Amino acid sequence: MHKRVIFTAVAAISAANSYAQSSVTLYGVFDSAVRFSTNQPTANGPRNVVSLDPGAFNGGRWGLRGTEDLGLGNKAVFALESGFNFDTGKSGQQGQLFGRQAWVGIANKTFGTVKVGRQYGSADWFHATVDPVETGNYSEVGWQTAVTGFRFDNTIDYTNEWGGLTINAQYSLGEQAGNASRGRTIQGYAMYTAGNLLFGGAAQTARDAQGRDMTVWTGGGTYTIGKFTLHSYYIDSRRDAGFLIGASGTTAPLANTSLMSNADTVAGPNTQTSERHDRIGVFGVTYQPSPSWRFIATYIRDNAAGVSRGASGSIQTGYFIADYYMSKRTDVYFEVDRSWLSAASVNDPNSPIGSFGGASNRTGIAVGMRHRF
Repeated sequence: MHKRVIFTAVAAISAANSYAQSSVTLYGVFDSAVRFSTNQPTANGPRNVVSLDPGAFNGGRWGLRGTEDLGLGNKAVFALESGFNFDTGKSGQQGQLFGRQAWVGIANKTFGTVKVGRQYGSADWFHATVDPVETGNYSEVGWQTAVTGFRFDNTIDYTNEWGGLTINAQYSLGEQAGNASRGRTIQGYAMYTAGNLLFGGAAQTARDAQGRDMTVWTGGGTYTIGKFTLHSYYIDSRRDAGFLIGASGTTAPLANTSLMSNADTVAGPNTQTSERHDRIGVFGVTYQPSPSWRFIATYIRDNAAGVSRGASGSIQTGYFIADYYMSKRTDVYFEVDRSWLSAASVNDPNSPIGSFGGASNRTGIAVGMRHRF
């Protein structure tokens, strides 16, 4: 009897210690806006529209993230994150249950962290770090991410830090029988922080079902001076003629990545015969005069060569955001943007900003609210 009491007490203490060393957090974001936008495409040409949309900063999401201390400096880590459209209640990201993130891994204080599953791409993660709005949620304030994609299925990710240096490497398996290179993506980044300066770069390459390649390299950083933060980065992206991603919601090569294809032209589907070369510059400034107020102004430009055979074009966007924090978790904001298309970009079916219905410009105005839990 005495031994049984001792055993029960020890088990209870062990369970309590085990519980204290593990944690699971429920979190989420609601970001909604009423938006007016000119030159949205319709069957009758470009028209203005007023809509209730996901907000300028974040797509709606809820998720679970957790850790368990395994001892000897090791931790098990995981994240499950589901996206949704708050205005309709529909799931986002091709209807995948945890389409934003779904990964598990092991973290070690010395040797770094290894994660496996669906994850944000290295190049996208780098841009989110140096961009004024973490690349935003509207296409008008974050269209440059279409040249790198957002998230990748079947991904092995490694990250480690040494002082101010962070490095990352990713390999996303194509999982195509008989050809391991089809559908695979390789990417990585390096960032260094020294006081108020952060700078670094990323590189990425992907191969489609027919062996056509896309390559990206990018570099930039941020610098804080008092209440101002300067943001700047450059993206150089090339896509072979005919480069094509798989259909969303499938297991086809490069599906569910939000990458931009290079297969179609104004002449029709699968008519592209030119390599596409996008050269994108992003320049922005954030001014935060108090904990409650933040102001953001950004200019984005893409000089796109090879939009179709012998044709080039450009995309430009400028936007301004005034953001007021009602609390640490809730803010309201006013956003205005103006975009211009020129030459072949006006009717480009592969445009990262989407179609203006044949028009060469678009203006957007939005009032939004964001809440995080």
